[in-house]
Amino acid sequence: MVRAKTSTKGPDRWILARSFRHSGGMRWVSDLPPELSSDTDNNDFPYRSPLRLLEDGRELGPAHALHATIQDSGDGRYSFWLGVVYFSTSDGSDPNTNGRAYAVGRVSPRPDSRSVLRAIAPSSAGPQWSAPDRPFRCAVLGLGNRGRALARIVAGLAGAEIAWLVDTAPARVEQMRADLNLAEARTGTDFVAALCDPEVDAVFITLPDHLHRLVAEQAFRAGKHVFLEKPIATTAPDGKAIVAAWQASGRILQIGHVLRGTPFYQAIRNVIRQDRLGPIRVISLSEQLSVAHGASFLRRWHSDAGRSGGLIVHKSCHDLDLVCWLLDTRPRLVGSLGGLSTFKKPPPAPFCSQCSVRPECPYADTGLHENRTKAERTDPSAYGLDRCVFRLDETIVDNQVVSFELENGTRGTYYLAMQGPIRSERRITLIGDSARLDGVFEDGRFTVTYTDPDRERLAWSTKGRKLGGHGGGDLSTVTSFLNACVGRSPAPIKTVRDALAGLVFATSAERSRTTHQMVTLEDEDFQLDKV
Repeated sequence: MVRAKTSTKGPDRWILARSFRHSGGMRWVSDLPPELSSDTDNNDFPYRSPLRLLEDGRELGPAHALHATIQDSGDGRYSFWLGVVYFSTSDGSDPNTNGRAYAVGRVSPRPDSRSVLRAIAPSSAGPQWSAPDRPFRCAVLGLGNRGRALARIVAGLAGAEIAWLVDTAPARVEQMRADLNLAEARTGTDFVAALCDPEVDAVFITLPDHLHRLVAEQAFRAGKHVFLEKPIATTAPDGKAIVAAWQASGRILQIGHVLRGTPFYQAIRNVIRQDRLGPIRVISLSEQLSVAHGASFLRRWHSDAGRSGGLIVHKSCHDLDLVCWLLDTRPRLVGSLGGLSTFKKPPPAPFCSQCSVRPECPYADTGLHENRTKAERTDPSAYGLDRCVFRLDETIVDNQVVSFELENGTRGTYYLAMQGPIRSERRITLIGDSARLDGVFEDGRFTVTYTDPDRERLAWSTKGRKLGGHGGGDLSTVTSFLNACVGRSPAPIKTVRDALAGLVFATSAERSRTTHQMVTLEDEDFQLDKV
Protein backbone atom coordinates (compact mmCIF):
# COMPACT_ATOMS: atom_id res chain seq x y z
CA MET A 1 0.00 0.00 0.00
CA VAL A 2 1.38 3.40 -1.00
CA ARG A 3 0.09 6.69 0.21
CA ALA A 4 -0.36 9.24 -2.55
CA LYS A 5 0.72 12.81 -2.18
CA THR A 6 -1.77 14.89 -0.27
CA SER A 7 -3.57 17.28 -2.60
CA THR A 8 -3.94 20.89 -1.64
CA LYS A 9 -7.60 20.53 -2.56
CA GLY A 10 -9.94 17.83 -1.31
CA PRO A 11 -9.36 14.99 1.12
CA ASP A 12 -6.28 12.86 1.62
CA ARG A 13 -5.96 9.77 -0.59
CA TRP A 14 -4.47 6.32 0.11
CA ILE A 15 -3.96 4.02 -2.89
CA LEU A 16 -4.78 0.36 -2.15
CA ALA A 17 -2.33 -2.19 -3.59
CA ARG A 18 -3.75 -5.03 -5.72
CA SER A 19 -3.49 -7.71 -3.06
CA PHE A 20 -7.17 -7.97 -2.21
CA ARG A 21 -8.35 -11.09 -0.39
CA HIS A 22 -11.57 -12.79 -1.43
CA SER A 23 -13.95 -13.08 1.54
CA GLY A 24 -16.95 -14.86 0.03
CA GLY A 25 -19.45 -13.99 -2.69
CA MET A 26 -18.77 -10.48 -3.96
CA ARG A 27 -16.89 -9.38 -0.84
CA TRP A 28 -13.19 -8.49 -0.83
CA VAL A 29 -10.89 -7.35 1.98
CA SER A 30 -7.88 -5.02 2.16
CA ASP A 31 -5.80 -3.98 5.16
CA LEU A 32 -5.61 -0.28 5.97
CA PRO A 33 -2.56 1.72 7.08
CA PRO A 34 -2.22 2.08 10.87
CA GLU A 35 -2.98 5.80 10.79
CA LEU A 36 -6.53 5.04 9.64
CA SER A 37 -7.35 2.48 12.31
CA SER A 38 -9.02 5.06 14.59
CA ASP A 39 -11.26 6.15 11.71
CA THR A 40 -12.96 2.82 11.11
CA ASP A 41 -16.33 1.67 12.42
CA ASN A 42 -16.62 -0.73 15.36
CA ASN A 43 -19.29 -2.41 17.47
CA ASP A 44 -19.78 0.67 19.64
CA PHE A 45 -19.81 3.19 16.80
CA PRO A 46 -20.95 1.36 13.64
CA TYR A 47 -21.56 4.52 11.59
CA ARG A 48 -18.73 6.82 12.64
CA SER A 49 -16.15 6.29 9.87
CA PRO A 50 -15.43 9.36 7.72
CA LEU A 51 -13.52 7.21 5.22
CA ARG A 52 -14.79 6.67 1.66
CA LEU A 53 -13.84 4.09 -0.97
CA LEU A 54 -13.11 5.26 -4.52
CA GLU A 55 -13.01 3.19 -7.72
CA ASP A 56 -11.10 5.03 -10.47
CA GLY A 57 -11.78 8.25 -8.60
CA ARG A 58 -15.54 7.69 -8.24
CA GLU A 59 -16.99 7.04 -4.80
CA LEU A 60 -18.58 3.65 -4.30
CA GLY A 61 -21.37 3.02 -1.83
CA PRO A 62 -23.41 2.95 0.21
CA ALA A 63 -20.90 3.09 3.07
CA HIS A 64 -21.32 1.35 6.48
CA ALA A 65 -22.95 -1.62 4.70
CA LEU A 66 -23.62 -4.89 6.49
CA HIS A 67 -20.90 -7.41 5.69
CA ALA A 68 -23.44 -10.04 4.67
CA THR A 69 -25.04 -7.54 2.28
CA ILE A 70 -21.65 -6.74 0.74
CA GLN A 71 -21.10 -10.45 0.14
CA ASP A 72 -24.56 -11.18 -1.29
CA SER A 73 -25.49 -7.98 -3.15
CA GLY A 74 -22.25 -6.23 -4.13
CA ASP A 75 -22.96 -3.10 -6.20
CA GLY A 76 -20.06 -1.17 -4.63
CA ARG A 77 -21.15 -1.49 -1.01
CA TYR A 78 -18.36 -1.26 1.57
CA SER A 79 -17.53 -1.04 5.27
CA PHE A 80 -14.40 0.29 7.00
CA TRP A 81 -14.25 -1.99 10.03
CA LEU A 82 -11.55 -2.47 12.70
CA GLY A 83 -8.51 -1.73 10.55
CA VAL A 84 -9.68 -3.23 7.24
CA VAL A 85 -12.09 -2.40 4.44
CA TYR A 86 -14.69 -4.92 3.29
CA PHE A 87 -15.96 -3.97 -0.17
CA SER A 88 -17.45 -5.01 -3.47
CA THR A 89 -16.64 -3.60 -6.87
CA SER A 90 -19.22 -1.68 -8.84
CA ASP A 91 -19.88 -4.58 -11.23
CA GLY A 92 -18.89 -7.64 -9.19
CA SER A 93 -15.55 -8.10 -10.96
CA ASP A 94 -12.27 -9.16 -9.33
CA PRO A 95 -10.46 -6.00 -8.10
CA ASN A 96 -7.09 -7.74 -8.54
CA THR A 97 -7.58 -8.16 -12.32
CA ASN A 98 -10.16 -5.61 -13.52
CA GLY A 99 -7.52 -2.91 -14.07
CA ARG A 100 -9.19 -0.31 -11.87
CA ALA A 101 -7.54 1.73 -9.11
CA TYR A 102 -8.99 1.64 -5.61
CA ALA A 103 -8.27 4.37 -3.10
CA VAL A 104 -9.38 5.52 0.34
CA GLY A 105 -10.38 9.12 0.94
CA ARG A 106 -11.36 10.92 4.10
CA VAL A 107 -14.37 13.22 4.08
CA SER A 108 -13.34 16.75 4.98
CA PRO A 109 -15.21 18.47 7.82
CA ARG A 110 -17.84 20.91 6.73
CA PRO A 111 -16.86 24.57 7.10
CA ASP A 112 -19.41 25.11 9.87
CA SER A 113 -18.42 22.12 12.01
CA ARG A 114 -16.65 24.25 14.61
CA SER A 115 -19.66 26.49 15.07
CA VAL A 116 -21.85 23.39 15.40
CA LEU A 117 -19.62 22.00 18.16
CA ARG A 118 -19.61 25.35 19.93
CA ALA A 119 -23.39 25.40 19.78
CA ILE A 120 -23.75 22.09 21.58
CA ALA A 121 -21.01 22.70 24.15
CA PRO A 122 -21.75 24.03 27.64
CA SER A 123 -21.51 27.82 27.78
CA SER A 124 -18.50 27.64 30.09
CA ALA A 125 -16.30 25.23 32.00
CA GLY A 126 -18.77 25.45 34.87
CA PRO A 127 -20.23 27.95 37.33
CA GLN A 128 -17.68 30.43 38.61
CA TRP A 129 -17.10 31.24 42.27
CA SER A 130 -15.66 34.28 44.00
CA ALA A 131 -15.37 35.10 47.69
CA PRO A 132 -18.63 36.48 49.18
CA ASP A 133 -18.80 39.55 51.41
CA ARG A 134 -18.36 37.41 54.51
CA PRO A 135 -16.97 33.90 54.99
CA PHE A 136 -19.46 31.20 54.09
CA ARG A 137 -19.13 28.49 56.73
CA CYS A 138 -19.75 24.82 56.06
CA ALA A 139 -19.87 21.61 58.08
CA VAL A 140 -18.88 18.30 56.49
CA LEU A 141 -20.69 15.39 58.13
CA GLY A 142 -19.06 12.09 57.22
CA LEU A 143 -15.44 11.85 56.06
CA GLY A 144 -15.46 8.78 53.88
CA ASN A 145 -14.37 8.95 50.26
CA ARG A 146 -17.09 11.39 49.18
CA GLY A 147 -16.83 13.58 52.27
CA ARG A 148 -13.09 13.89 51.77
CA ALA A 149 -13.49 14.80 48.07
CA LEU A 150 -16.11 17.47 48.74
CA ALA A 151 -14.19 18.88 51.71
CA ARG A 152 -11.13 19.35 49.51
CA ILE A 153 -13.18 21.32 46.99
CA VAL A 154 -14.74 23.60 49.61
CA ALA A 155 -11.40 24.17 51.33
CA GLY A 156 -9.93 25.33 48.03
CA LEU A 157 -12.57 28.02 47.35
CA ALA A 158 -11.85 31.56 48.48
CA GLY A 159 -14.29 32.78 51.10
CA ALA A 160 -15.71 29.31 51.78
CA GLU A 161 -14.65 27.89 55.14
CA ILE A 162 -14.97 24.47 56.70
CA ALA A 163 -16.12 25.23 60.23
CA TRP A 164 -16.83 21.62 61.27
CA LEU A 165 -15.48 18.17 60.46
CA VAL A 166 -17.61 15.33 61.84
CA ASP A 167 -17.08 11.58 61.65
CA THR A 168 -17.57 8.63 63.99
CA ALA A 169 -13.82 7.91 63.78
CA PRO A 170 -11.80 10.61 65.62
CA ALA A 171 -8.64 9.52 63.83
CA ARG A 172 -10.27 10.19 60.45
CA VAL A 173 -11.33 13.65 61.61
CA GLU A 174 -7.81 14.54 62.73
CA GLN A 175 -6.33 13.14 59.53
CA MET A 176 -8.68 15.32 57.44
CA ARG A 177 -7.97 18.41 59.52
CA ALA A 178 -4.22 17.91 59.09
CA ASP A 179 -4.46 17.14 55.36
CA LEU A 180 -6.40 20.34 54.65
CA ASN A 181 -4.58 22.47 57.22
CA LEU A 182 -7.83 23.27 59.03
CA ALA A 183 -6.45 24.06 62.47
CA GLU A 184 -9.40 26.34 63.26
CA ALA A 185 -12.10 23.84 62.28
CA ARG A 186 -14.15 22.38 65.10
CA THR A 187 -14.42 18.60 65.19
CA GLY A 188 -16.68 15.97 66.65
CA THR A 189 -18.17 12.52 66.34
CA ASP A 190 -21.81 13.66 66.63
CA PHE A 191 -23.50 15.80 63.98
CA VAL A 192 -25.89 17.53 66.41
CA ALA A 193 -23.33 20.04 67.70
CA ALA A 194 -22.51 21.16 64.16
CA LEU A 195 -26.19 21.64 63.31
CA CYS A 196 -26.69 23.70 66.47
CA ASP A 197 -23.83 26.06 65.63
CA PRO A 198 -25.45 29.34 64.48
CA GLU A 199 -22.35 30.24 62.47
CA VAL A 200 -22.73 27.25 60.14
CA ASP A 201 -24.46 28.26 56.91
CA ALA A 202 -24.52 24.94 55.08
CA VAL A 203 -23.90 21.26 55.73
CA PHE A 204 -22.53 18.59 53.42
CA ILE A 205 -24.14 15.27 54.38
CA THR A 206 -22.03 12.36 53.20
CA LEU A 207 -23.11 9.77 55.74
CA PRO A 208 -24.34 6.24 54.91
CA ASP A 209 -27.56 6.47 52.92
CA HIS A 210 -29.95 5.17 55.60
CA LEU A 211 -28.99 8.14 57.82
CA HIS A 212 -29.87 10.82 55.27
CA ARG A 213 -33.42 11.42 56.44
CA LEU A 214 -32.47 11.67 60.12
CA VAL A 215 -29.75 14.25 59.52
CA ALA A 216 -31.24 16.20 56.59
CA GLU A 217 -34.53 16.85 58.36
CA GLN A 218 -32.71 18.18 61.42
CA ALA A 219 -30.42 20.31 59.23
CA PHE A 220 -33.36 21.99 57.51
CA ARG A 221 -35.11 22.54 60.85
CA ALA A 222 -31.89 24.20 62.04
CA GLY A 223 -32.06 26.59 59.07
CA LYS A 224 -29.07 25.20 57.17
CA HIS A 225 -28.60 24.86 53.44
CA VAL A 226 -28.03 21.20 52.59
CA PHE A 227 -25.79 19.44 50.10
CA LEU A 228 -27.04 15.85 50.34
CA GLU A 229 -24.95 13.10 48.77
CA LYS A 230 -26.93 10.84 46.44
CA PRO A 231 -29.20 9.00 46.78
CA ILE A 232 -31.44 11.47 48.55
CA ALA A 233 -32.67 8.51 50.65
CA THR A 234 -33.01 4.72 50.51
CA THR A 235 -36.83 4.72 50.26
CA ALA A 236 -39.41 6.93 48.57
CA PRO A 237 -41.17 7.82 51.86
CA ASP A 238 -37.87 8.96 53.38
CA GLY A 239 -37.11 10.96 50.24
CA LYS A 240 -40.50 12.67 50.43
CA ALA A 241 -39.95 13.51 54.10
CA ILE A 242 -36.63 15.19 53.25
CA VAL A 243 -38.22 17.15 50.40
CA ALA A 244 -41.06 18.27 52.67
CA ALA A 245 -38.54 19.50 55.25
CA TRP A 246 -36.63 21.33 52.52
CA GLN A 247 -39.73 23.10 51.21
CA ALA A 248 -40.74 24.15 54.71
CA SER A 249 -37.28 25.56 55.45
CA GLY A 250 -36.85 28.03 52.61
CA ARG A 251 -33.22 26.87 52.33
CA ILE A 252 -31.27 25.49 49.35
CA LEU A 253 -31.16 21.76 48.61
CA GLN A 254 -28.52 20.24 46.36
CA ILE A 255 -28.48 16.48 45.73
CA GLY A 256 -25.15 14.91 44.82
CA HIS A 257 -26.22 14.00 41.27
CA VAL A 258 -22.91 15.43 40.12
CA LEU A 259 -23.13 13.95 36.61
CA ARG A 260 -25.64 16.68 35.78
CA GLY A 261 -22.84 19.19 36.22
CA THR A 262 -20.39 17.60 33.78
CA PRO A 263 -19.64 19.18 30.40
CA PHE A 264 -20.28 15.75 28.81
CA TYR A 265 -23.89 15.35 29.91
CA GLN A 266 -24.63 19.07 29.64
CA ALA A 267 -23.56 18.98 26.00
CA ILE A 268 -25.78 15.94 25.38
CA ARG A 269 -28.67 17.80 26.95
CA ASN A 270 -28.01 20.72 24.61
CA VAL A 271 -28.11 18.36 21.63
CA ILE A 272 -31.52 17.13 22.77
CA ARG A 273 -32.89 20.61 23.47
CA GLN A 274 -31.75 21.83 20.05
CA ASP A 275 -33.75 18.96 18.50
CA ARG A 276 -30.73 17.64 16.61
CA LEU A 277 -31.87 14.05 17.12
CA GLY A 278 -35.55 14.56 16.34
CA PRO A 279 -38.14 12.84 18.52
CA ILE A 280 -36.23 10.41 20.74
CA ARG A 281 -37.58 6.89 20.56
CA VAL A 282 -34.98 4.91 22.53
CA ILE A 283 -32.45 5.68 25.25
CA SER A 284 -29.93 3.16 26.53
CA LEU A 285 -27.45 3.64 29.36
CA SER A 286 -25.03 1.32 31.08
CA GLU A 287 -22.46 1.32 33.84
CA GLN A 288 -19.88 -1.42 33.93
CA LEU A 289 -17.75 -1.29 37.07
CA SER A 290 -14.18 -2.53 37.02
CA VAL A 291 -13.73 -5.73 39.01
CA ALA A 292 -11.92 -3.86 41.80
CA HIS A 293 -14.52 -1.09 41.96
CA GLY A 294 -17.44 -3.49 41.89
CA ALA A 295 -15.96 -5.77 44.52
CA SER A 296 -15.43 -2.84 46.88
CA PHE A 297 -19.21 -2.44 47.28
CA LEU A 298 -19.52 -6.06 48.40
CA ARG A 299 -17.22 -5.57 51.38
CA ARG A 300 -18.44 -2.13 52.48
CA TRP A 301 -21.69 -1.10 54.17
CA HIS A 302 -23.31 -0.80 50.74
CA SER A 303 -23.74 -4.59 50.62
CA ASP A 304 -26.51 -4.29 53.22
CA ALA A 305 -29.57 -3.24 51.22
CA GLY A 306 -31.15 -1.95 54.42
CA ARG A 307 -28.43 0.70 54.63
CA SER A 308 -27.94 1.44 50.92
CA GLY A 309 -31.33 0.67 49.39
CA GLY A 310 -29.57 -1.78 47.09
CA LEU A 311 -26.92 -0.99 44.52
CA ILE A 312 -29.45 0.17 41.92
CA VAL A 313 -30.52 2.85 44.43
CA HIS A 314 -27.13 3.80 45.82
CA LYS A 315 -25.13 3.69 42.57
CA SER A 316 -27.54 3.79 39.67
CA CYS A 317 -29.69 6.66 40.91
CA HIS A 318 -27.01 8.73 39.10
CA ASP A 319 -27.94 7.24 35.74
CA LEU A 320 -31.70 6.95 36.24
CA ASP A 321 -31.77 10.58 37.38
CA LEU A 322 -29.91 11.48 34.18
CA VAL A 323 -32.66 9.86 32.07
CA CYS A 324 -35.26 12.13 33.67
CA TRP A 325 -33.04 15.22 33.58
CA LEU A 326 -31.84 14.82 29.98
CA LEU A 327 -35.32 14.23 28.57
CA ASP A 328 -37.23 16.40 31.07
CA THR A 329 -39.69 13.62 31.86
CA ARG A 330 -40.29 10.81 34.33
CA PRO A 331 -40.84 7.04 34.17
CA ARG A 332 -44.34 5.60 34.03
CA LEU A 333 -43.55 1.88 33.66
CA VAL A 334 -40.49 0.12 35.12
CA GLY A 335 -39.32 -3.48 35.08
CA SER A 336 -36.09 -5.03 36.32
CA LEU A 337 -34.17 -8.29 36.67
CA GLY A 338 -30.95 -8.85 38.55
CA GLY A 339 -29.11 -10.81 41.17
CA LEU A 340 -25.86 -11.98 42.68
CA SER A 341 -24.06 -14.20 40.16
CA THR A 342 -20.28 -13.79 40.06
CA PHE A 343 -19.94 -13.45 43.83
CA LYS A 344 -22.51 -15.99 44.98
CA LYS A 345 -20.45 -18.84 46.35
CA PRO A 346 -18.97 -19.84 49.71
CA PRO A 347 -16.10 -17.54 50.79
CA PRO A 348 -12.70 -19.24 50.88
CA ALA A 349 -11.87 -17.24 54.04
CA PRO A 350 -13.62 -14.57 56.15
CA PHE A 351 -11.02 -11.87 55.35
CA CYS A 352 -8.49 -11.23 52.59
CA SER A 353 -5.69 -11.18 55.17
CA GLN A 354 -6.51 -14.79 56.04
CA CYS A 355 -7.02 -16.08 52.49
CA SER A 356 -4.61 -18.44 50.74
CA VAL A 357 -5.89 -17.49 47.27
CA ARG A 358 -5.47 -13.75 47.76
CA PRO A 359 -2.40 -13.48 45.45
CA GLU A 360 -4.48 -14.75 42.51
CA CYS A 361 -7.81 -13.12 43.41
CA PRO A 362 -8.76 -10.12 41.21
CA TYR A 363 -11.20 -9.01 43.93
CA ALA A 364 -8.67 -8.79 46.77
CA ASP A 365 -9.01 -5.80 49.08
CA THR A 366 -7.14 -2.62 48.09
CA GLY A 367 -9.04 -0.01 50.12
CA LEU A 368 -10.41 1.44 46.87
CA HIS A 369 -12.86 4.35 47.33
CA GLU A 370 -12.32 4.43 51.08
CA ASN A 371 -10.73 6.99 53.40
CA ARG A 372 -9.10 4.65 55.91
CA THR A 373 -7.27 5.78 59.00
CA LYS A 374 -3.71 4.65 59.65
CA ALA A 375 -4.94 1.96 62.04
CA GLU A 376 -7.48 0.71 59.49
CA ARG A 377 -4.81 0.52 56.81
CA THR A 378 -2.46 -1.35 59.15
CA ASP A 379 -4.99 -4.01 60.13
CA PRO A 380 -8.17 -3.80 58.01
CA SER A 381 -9.38 -7.18 59.26
CA ALA A 382 -9.67 -5.84 62.81
CA TYR A 383 -12.24 -3.35 61.50
CA GLY A 384 -13.99 -5.80 59.16
CA LEU A 385 -12.84 -3.84 56.12
CA ASP A 386 -11.24 -6.58 54.03
CA ARG A 387 -13.96 -9.20 54.35
CA CYS A 388 -14.36 -11.65 51.50
CA VAL A 389 -16.58 -10.50 48.64
CA PHE A 390 -17.95 -13.98 48.03
CA ARG A 391 -21.22 -14.47 49.86
CA LEU A 392 -24.41 -16.52 49.86
CA ASP A 393 -26.92 -13.83 50.83
CA GLU A 394 -28.72 -11.74 48.21
CA THR A 395 -29.05 -8.33 49.81
CA ILE A 396 -27.01 -6.84 46.97
CA VAL A 397 -26.65 -7.68 43.27
CA ASP A 398 -23.62 -7.80 41.00
CA ASN A 399 -25.67 -7.28 37.83
CA GLN A 400 -29.07 -5.74 37.14
CA VAL A 401 -31.04 -4.76 34.06
CA VAL A 402 -33.82 -2.16 33.98
CA SER A 403 -36.33 -1.61 31.19
CA PHE A 404 -38.70 1.33 31.19
CA GLU A 405 -41.18 3.50 29.37
CA LEU A 406 -41.16 7.24 30.02
CA GLU A 407 -44.05 9.65 30.26
CA ASN A 408 -43.09 11.20 26.89
CA GLY A 409 -43.25 7.80 25.14
CA THR A 410 -39.51 7.14 24.97
CA ARG A 411 -38.52 3.59 25.84
CA GLY A 412 -35.21 2.58 27.29
CA THR A 413 -32.88 0.22 29.08
CA TYR A 414 -30.17 0.50 31.69
CA TYR A 415 -27.81 -2.11 33.02
CA LEU A 416 -25.31 -2.21 35.87
CA ALA A 417 -22.59 -4.87 35.97
CA MET A 418 -19.59 -5.45 38.24
CA GLN A 419 -17.62 -7.46 35.70
CA GLY A 420 -15.67 -4.72 33.88
CA PRO A 421 -12.28 -6.15 32.81
CA ILE A 422 -10.26 -2.92 32.58
CA ARG A 423 -12.00 0.17 33.91
CA SER A 424 -15.32 1.46 35.15
CA GLU A 425 -17.27 2.86 32.22
CA ARG A 426 -20.56 4.61 31.51
CA ARG A 427 -22.08 4.51 28.02
CA ILE A 428 -25.11 6.24 26.55
CA THR A 429 -27.05 5.88 23.29
CA LEU A 430 -29.99 8.00 22.16
CA ILE A 431 -31.90 7.04 19.01
CA GLY A 432 -34.15 9.65 17.41
CA ASP A 433 -35.98 9.98 14.12
CA SER A 434 -33.22 12.23 12.76
CA ALA A 435 -30.01 10.93 14.31
CA ARG A 436 -28.31 8.64 16.80
CA LEU A 437 -26.01 9.77 19.62
CA ASP A 438 -23.37 7.42 21.08
CA GLY A 439 -21.06 8.40 23.92
CA VAL A 440 -18.62 7.10 26.52
CA PHE A 441 -18.39 9.27 29.62
CA GLU A 442 -14.86 8.21 30.63
CA ASP A 443 -13.59 9.12 27.15
CA GLY A 444 -15.35 12.49 27.33
CA ARG A 445 -16.60 11.92 23.81
CA PHE A 446 -19.83 11.40 21.90
CA THR A 447 -20.84 11.32 18.25
CA VAL A 448 -24.05 12.22 16.45
CA THR A 449 -24.73 10.24 13.27
CA TYR A 450 -27.56 11.52 11.10
CA THR A 451 -30.13 9.43 9.28
CA ASP A 452 -29.61 11.69 6.25
CA PRO A 453 -26.41 10.29 4.66
CA ASP A 454 -25.50 13.74 3.31
CA ARG A 455 -25.26 15.28 6.77
CA GLU A 456 -21.80 15.19 8.31
CA ARG A 457 -21.37 13.21 11.52
CA LEU A 458 -20.64 15.33 14.60
CA ALA A 459 -17.96 14.45 17.11
CA TRP A 460 -17.82 16.21 20.51
CA SER A 461 -14.95 15.79 22.95
CA THR A 462 -13.51 17.17 26.18
CA LYS A 463 -10.00 16.38 24.96
CA GLY A 464 -7.45 18.81 26.39
CA ARG A 465 -9.67 20.03 29.22
CA LYS A 466 -8.74 19.48 32.86
CA LEU A 467 -12.01 18.55 34.52
CA GLY A 468 -11.36 16.93 37.91
CA GLY A 469 -13.54 14.47 39.83
CA HIS A 470 -16.53 12.89 38.10
CA GLY A 471 -15.60 14.54 34.79
CA GLY A 472 -15.84 18.03 36.28
CA GLY A 473 -19.15 17.33 38.00
CA ASP A 474 -17.85 17.55 41.58
CA LEU A 475 -16.52 21.10 41.31
CA SER A 476 -19.42 22.30 39.15
CA THR A 477 -22.06 20.92 41.53
CA VAL A 478 -20.41 22.32 44.66
CA THR A 479 -19.99 25.80 43.17
CA SER A 480 -23.58 25.78 41.84
CA PHE A 481 -24.77 24.96 45.36
CA LEU A 482 -22.68 27.64 47.05
CA ASN A 483 -23.66 30.29 44.49
CA ALA A 484 -27.33 29.51 45.13
CA CYS A 485 -26.77 29.68 48.89
CA VAL A 486 -25.34 33.21 48.68
CA GLY A 487 -28.08 34.35 46.30
CA ARG A 488 -26.02 34.59 43.11
CA SER A 489 -27.84 31.92 41.10
CA PRO A 490 -31.17 30.07 41.07
CA ALA A 491 -31.71 27.04 43.26
CA PRO A 492 -30.28 23.92 41.57
CA ILE A 493 -33.29 21.83 42.64
CA LYS A 494 -36.56 23.68 42.09
CA THR A 495 -39.41 21.18 42.12
CA VAL A 496 -40.53 18.16 44.09
CA ARG A 497 -40.46 15.98 40.98
CA ASP A 498 -36.92 17.03 40.11
CA ALA A 499 -35.77 16.13 43.62
CA LEU A 500 -37.54 12.76 43.69
CA ALA A 501 -37.36 11.47 40.10
CA GLY A 502 -34.08 9.57 40.36
CA LEU A 503 -34.97 7.98 43.71
CA VAL A 504 -38.50 6.96 42.68
CA PHE A 505 -37.11 5.51 39.43
CA ALA A 506 -34.45 3.50 41.27
CA THR A 507 -36.67 2.23 44.09
CA SER A 508 -39.27 1.17 41.52
CA ALA A 509 -36.62 -0.83 39.68
CA GLU A 510 -35.61 -2.52 42.92
CA ARG A 511 -39.25 -3.27 43.73
CA SER A 512 -39.69 -4.83 40.30
CA ARG A 513 -36.56 -6.95 40.74
CA THR A 514 -37.63 -8.32 44.10
CA THR A 515 -41.31 -8.91 43.17
CA HIS A 516 -40.77 -10.00 39.53
CA GLN A 517 -43.52 -7.60 38.48
CA MET A 518 -43.67 -4.46 36.38
CA VAL A 519 -44.20 -1.27 38.37
CA THR A 520 -46.59 1.40 37.11
CA LEU A 521 -45.93 4.91 38.43
CA GLU A 522 -48.60 7.56 38.92
CA ASP A 523 -48.50 11.31 39.47
CA GLU A 524 -48.71 10.90 43.24
CA ASP A 525 -45.45 8.94 43.27
CA PHE A 526 -43.66 12.19 42.41
CA GLN A 527 -45.66 14.38 44.78
CA LEU A 528 -45.52 14.91 48.53
CA ASP A 529 -47.99 12.91 50.59
CA LYS A 530 -50.99 14.84 51.81
CA VAL A 531 -51.22 15.30 55.55
